[in-house]
Amino acid sequence: MKTAELRKLFLDYFVERGHLLVPSSSLVPYKDESVLLTTAGMQQFMPYFMGLAEPPSRRLTSVQKCFRTSDIDKVGLTARHCTFFEMLGNFSIGDYFKEGAIRFAWEFSLDYLRLDPDRLWISYFEGDDSIEADHEAVAFWESVGLPRERMVGLPRSANFWGPVGLTGPCGPCSELYYDRGPEFGCGRSDCRPGCDCDRYVEYWNLVFTGYNMDENQELTPLPAQNIDTGMGLERIAAIKQGVASVFLTDAFRPLVELGEEISGVTYGREDRVDVALRVLADHGRAMTFLIADGVLPSNEGRGYVLRRVIRRAARFSRSAGMHPPLLGRFADRTIELMGGTYRELLDRRETILRVVHSEEERFNRTLDQGLVLVEEAVSRAKAEGSPVFPGALAFQLHDTYGFPVEVTREIVEENGLALDMEAFHSSMEDQRRRARRAQRGGDTLQAAIVDFARRTEHPTEFKGYEREDLFTVVDNVEVLEDGHVLLALRESPFYAEMGGQTADTGYIESETGKAEVDDVQAHGQVHVIVARLLEGRIEKGTRVRAYLSSSYRHAVAANHTATHLLHYALRTRLGKDVTQAGSSVRADKFRFDFAFHEPLGAERLREIEDLVNRRIVENHPVRAFVTSLEHAHDLGAIALFGEKYGDFVRVVEIDDFSRELCGGTHVGCTSEIGAFKILSESSVGANVRRIEAVTGRAAVAYYRERDHLLAEAARLLGTTEDQVVSALGRLQARLAALEAEIPRLDSQR
Repeated sequence: MKTAELRKLFLDYFVERGHLLVPSSSLVPYKDESVLLTTAGMQQFMPYFMGLAEPPSRRLTSVQKCFRTSDIDKVGLTARHCTFFEMLGNFSIGDYFKEGAIRFAWEFSLDYLRLDPDRLWISYFEGDDSIEADHEAVAFWESVGLPRERMVGLPRSANFWGPVGLTGPCGPCSELYYDRGPEFGCGRSDCRPGCDCDRYVEYWNLVFTGYNMDENQELTPLPAQNIDTGMGLERIAAIKQGVASVFLTDAFRPLVELGEEISGVTYGREDRVDVALRVLADHGRAMTFLIADGVLPSNEGRGYVLRRVIRRAARFSRSAGMHPPLLGRFADRTIELMGGTYRELLDRRETILRVVHSEEERFNRTLDQGLVLVEEAVSRAKAEGSPVFPGALAFQLHDTYGFPVEVTREIVEENGLALDMEAFHSSMEDQRRRARRAQRGGDTLQAAIVDFARRTEHPTEFKGYEREDLFTVVDNVEVLEDGHVLLALRESPFYAEMGGQTADTGYIESETGKAEVDDVQAHGQVHVIVARLLEGRIEKGTRVRAYLSSSYRHAVAANHTATHLLHYALRTRLGKDVTQAGSSVRADKFRFDFAFHEPLGAERLREIEDLVNRRIVENHPVRAFVTSLEHAHDLGAIALFGEKYGDFVRVVEIDDFSRELCGGTHVGCTSEIGAFKILSESSVGANVRRIEAVTGRAAVAYYRERDHLLAEAARLLGTTEDQVVSALGRLQARLAALEAEIPRLDSQR
């Protein structure tokens, strides 16, 4: 049974049983900085599990794109580890619980997957000091006909799942195992699920999510008992296709065959090449999906994961005798294999191939430099009889040359040495210490805002699209030590900072006091206002007038609409695969980051600036409307990578040439922007460019300052403004002539 058939079989089964099919979320978690990447199907449903939002259905099902960084170093060295994989899942939010989940899993395994029931085992939570053993799950397994002797109790480390980050939903779990037979085992008489050998393959995990874990690792019951299950598509495909490894399934085999074609070696003939082929097959898929979801190579966070994956694939390909560039071929094969299921691969094909090629080329230069230094240090260590490679040198390679410490460690260990990671981390910590000190003050305020939002009972209703001045009620208030207050209003005209747009400013007045709004932060459904108390006090439960600074709002709105015009101009002049990589919209200026592989140059920047200004002068209408996500896609509206959208979205439309999903504030027509001027264009990372620009009064101020500088230059040169360039040319020629005289004069001394 092919992976496409398995995917469809699973979804059809659960849809027929009342589950709502939910599309996979991005590999970049939506507004969740507690985790780097999406690692499980339940992550996008966290607000439902926590009781913070109402689910569209009590029963949900999905096939989720997942990426687990913990296995990167193991990929290739074993035949079972992967980074990117697809997770089949069914979920219940306060509907069925253990019995329903177990009955669904058993029926699907036997009647639809047609697995041999005599080969199926399960594990369950054996209990510990805080939670008793899961005898209830055991009883339900017995009720469907599974013999007690094929049930194994395992400890919390194996059979208590979650949370995904440091805090969140979790609970005991029960896993289903497939017995591949004694020929795959370790030969021990007590071999059973939980053993490290390859005999028992865990293919489905049923998590009985009934608890929330807080920062102190304390467990409290969730508002409802929930079910979260996950079955690895590639793993069940290996079982159904009767192969010993996921790399022999139809999910990976075409990529392995591509590696065979490039290397000229058949898989299974040479261990060194086999490792490289597995690395290329897995990392080829991983890098393709990461880039498709908006991740770009960088030296931190998700970008570093992508860079690490690409560079590891490049190194292993070279160690197996393959010659670069070749990684783009693995990305292209992945798009060919999976683009029908994941449309974003086809939509971003050009970007994916360009980023992969650029990063591979960059790393090959780094590798040539770094390998020489690593090999020299390895030789010195061996000559001196030292078993340890110095960690300080590994950090120097990492910091100066961008040489990944993971690559250093792999080379060092291949040569029988150990890398001094303690010294490496010590060097890294020394570098970070000052940055942490600078950040500490901001962290304190942020923690206070988060805590305040949690203690606020009512959600904030944002009215700022249609009203700039309103009367409302204070839901919560907290006085800070520095003369500031935190406020939550029942209704608010103030836009909270999000989507790259800065928050509104303004004032809040009551009969007892007045405060000036400095910032607004959204946490969940609560908008927390940070305000400076000007007089008196603002009390909880009182009626207040809230009004924003109209001039500030207009300046921000003009800049935000200008980012849309700039995005349109970039895509018009550079190509449709240009995508936004971030933005910061303020009242005085804005920046716009976008994926592109080279500097734009003066001529292209002039064309882009002219196109934006032409659209401003043409006075095109700007309209915002709410529609279904599907209709927005049909209209060609551009979505921001990494953002999560509901069934209904807000579209900002400029006439008939620009449509973007956007929740920000905008002007009513383009002429309100006034003027547009690019200040700078620069690189902020591999394949990411940044444009900084100003509009309106700030643009006029920029030109006025340039006029002043030109007038001053003319005065100093003793000429008119239109003759400044000519005068500078004459001055340079005069200086050159005088400098040429210096040697002659020196010789006459």
